[in-house]
Amino acid sequence: MRAVLLIAVALAAGVACVFNTARSHQPPARLPDLAAPAAPAKPYGVDKADFKEPFAQRASTSCSASACHGGGAVGRVGSEHSTWAREAVPAETSDPHAKAYSVLFNPVSVRMGKALGIAEPHKDARCLTCHAVDSTKEPETRDQILSEGVGCGGCHGPADKWIAEHTLPSWKSRSNQEKWTAFGFVPTKNLVARALNCASCHVGDGERDMNHDFVAAGHPRLAFEPARFHFQPDYRKHWTEKGDATSFEVRLWIVGQVATLRASANLLAVRAARADKGDKQTPWPEFSGYSCYACHQTIGDPETRGSLSATARPAGRPGWEVWSNATFGVAADSCGLAFPGLSSPKWPAVGKLRKLMEAKLAPEPGEVAKKAKAAVAELDRWLAELQAAEDRGSGAVAKGTPETIANRLAKNALSDDRKMLADHDWDALAANYLGAAAMYHAAGGKDRSGAAWREPLLTVGKELRFPAGANGPVKFDRPKLDPIRDAFELLRTRTGTPEGK
Repeated sequence: MRAVLLIAVALAAGVACVFNTARSHQPPARLPDLAAPAAPAKPYGVDKADFKEPFAQRASTSCSASACHGGGAVGRVGSEHSTWAREAVPAETSDPHAKAYSVLFNPVSVRMGKALGIAEPHKDARCLTCHAVDSTKEPETRDQILSEGVGCGGCHGPADKWIAEHTLPSWKSRSNQEKWTAFGFVPTKNLVARALNCASCHVGDGERDMNHDFVAAGHPRLAFEPARFHFQPDYRKHWTEKGDATSFEVRLWIVGQVATLRASANLLAVRAARADKGDKQTPWPEFSGYSCYACHQTIGDPETRGSLSATARPAGRPGWEVWSNATFGVAADSCGLAFPGLSSPKWPAVGKLRKLMEAKLAPEPGEVAKKAKAAVAELDRWLAELQAAEDRGSGAVAKGTPETIANRLAKNALSDDRKMLADHDWDALAANYLGAAAMYHAAGGKDRSGAAWREPLLTVGKELRFPAGANGPVKFDRPKLDPIRDAFELLRTRTGTPEGK
């Protein structure tokens, strides 16, 4: 999906109120057992399950029996495959994963392939690693598995070891962690495991590296925001979230910020290590890790170079992963609101990495790799704590939590004196906007307490939206940034307590 659609889709979701209407809840009567065993240093469900021999993929049709997930009643339990399969749903709604392989044949992909020296994108490993489930161990079914795009095994893990086990009554009694460690099944009901699995493609990892060469050739940038992806209007989901909608949406946003930054730091560590070894296939610096619109902006207007915000980056010095970093601090500070009983984490390693990456354009890759690995380890510890809290059960979030987090995001977008924006970068403003939009829906949208936020959110969305036919924020200067600042200030007052106004 092109970046031009990002804000339009999120805004459409806001106007149509397509998120689930949420009910407010009081704080849980009993906090989670704080004496529970300490969380491990790394969350389960990330990278690959630790098996000596990789298990084979199965075609998604192996899940399509009417007695399994192919019941044919789109949107119903027992019809998950029917809902996911592109043939079973109207053209205006579908699961994009089912179309991921077929897009490799379209004119845009073919043109990109020529620019990159890829003769046939649908056969190139660099494309297939995210656009399909490649299974070289089963040559007799490989073509079928590929043609399914990102099928069942792409999100739930290779089915060879768990496909029989998960039909037994004992499967439901197994813990999420056991399903992963013993069977290689990705327990997507846990938001940490789900978000990390999504980020492996939508951000990248050691085996999936969609770098700036691909973006220059025409590939949409990977600006991943899990809450927005989950609730885009044309995404036909084959599952139903259980439990309290407000708590789910708040936690998904919090987890999504950490998982996205973790994936970004991990990908940076891989790239830096390769560059440090002199790999000629690894450009350094890798521009896709920086803010696109710090460089791709209108030339000749000095205000766009930093005088319009409290963050005045020098020309030629783009911010590192502004998209992933902009709201990370708000997520950290709000951890205890989303998961009662947990405290806000410290993140010195992330801060050191950020400082190193923004000190100069091409920092020494060996030092970057070292600091990026430390940041990943720090984020993994936090994700493991979030995961353990979710598995224990944290109860419902307190009433007013969405408003509190939206207020923090509005303040985060503004300078300390609120006279300027904290950061004029499009990515920073979009990240704060999308976070506030997620909280708007968590609060019930236009039909409940989120109604008072609608006006400022619509204003920010309008100013962030790309002009028709453009793939970037053309002329993103004072006439756009001043209304955004005013709208965030209005959002701050409308989500704050009377004492805080």
